[in-house]
Amino acid sequence: MRLIFEKGKQRDLIEKYKATHKKCSWREIAKSFGINPNALKEWRYERASLPSKMYSHFDKKQTYIEWIIERRKDTWGQALGGRSSPGRHNRIETPQPSPKLAEFYGIMLGDGNVYINKKHGVYQIRVACHPIQEREYAMFVSGLFGFLFRLKTSLIRRGRGLYVCADSRELAYFLLKNLPGLKTRFFFPPWMLEDDKCCKAFVRGLIDTDGSVYRLSNKNPGTVRIGFKNADGSLSIAYRKALLKMGLHPSKLIQRNIFLTRKEDVRYYLKAIGFHNKKHRERLLKIAPSSSGQTSM
Repeated sequence: MRLIFEKGKQRDLIEKYKATHKKCSWREIAKSFGINPNALKEWRYERASLPSKMYSHFDKKQTYIEWIIERRKDTWGQALGGRSSPGRHNRIETPQPSPKLAEFYGIMLGDGNVYINKKHGVYQIRVACHPIQEREYAMFVSGLFGFLFRLKTSLIRRGRGLYVCADSRELAYFLLKNLPGLKTRFFFPPWMLEDDKCCKAFVRGLIDTDGSVYRLSNKNPGTVRIGFKNADGSLSIAYRKALLKMGLHPSKLIQRNIFLTRKEDVRYYLKAIGFHNKKHRERLLKIAPSSSGQTSM
């Protein structure tokens, strides 16, 4: 049985356990449980759900039981990964460089991942979306899978996430080979940086997934700021490089954030790049109604 906690509570539980065992390293704790240190790391950072038998070790008094929001069978991860789906063998059409491919790459680096489990024959490409705010965007992403690779996708709701999933071993290895940033530091393929339309589409994919649109300050209620934040420093540097190439004036990297604030820069972004994510368009409409029509498609 797998336990799903409210966001942040699983990590809090594991780190509190570590705090009561200060003399033990994470590796020593993993060894005491007879588990792989990487598994402990995945649970700690909430990238994997916690097995119920491990929960009994971490929380003997069950003080965190109130934060458990769902219990799932152990086969849930395999089901999400498409273990029983013949679609994992789907062949793909190999796309040529294009703005749509560049945007798809931006989306993948923002909220996507390639999941491979050779033992169970799972080869899945997933893009995570908000189940309510980004349902329309999930359909847009699904359409890109079909247009670029001729693959059908499925929308899977799990907990607080909506996943656009495509099963294909061929696509998994295509992306690992051709999309910098999945397994290595990101660098711009020449076709993407040198082509103005591809560069803009790539930036749009990044902002639609890892970007934010908000009011600059209460003193400037109609002034829009566009922010981008990503844990991968090489991707943030590339995003900033793309904006500079367009003649814009992004901020320096500030605690993993890059901001676009100048009014003329924001106007250019809205007119020349825009959003495909409805969440950002609605936010823009709320902040600056007069700017909301300047959305590139």
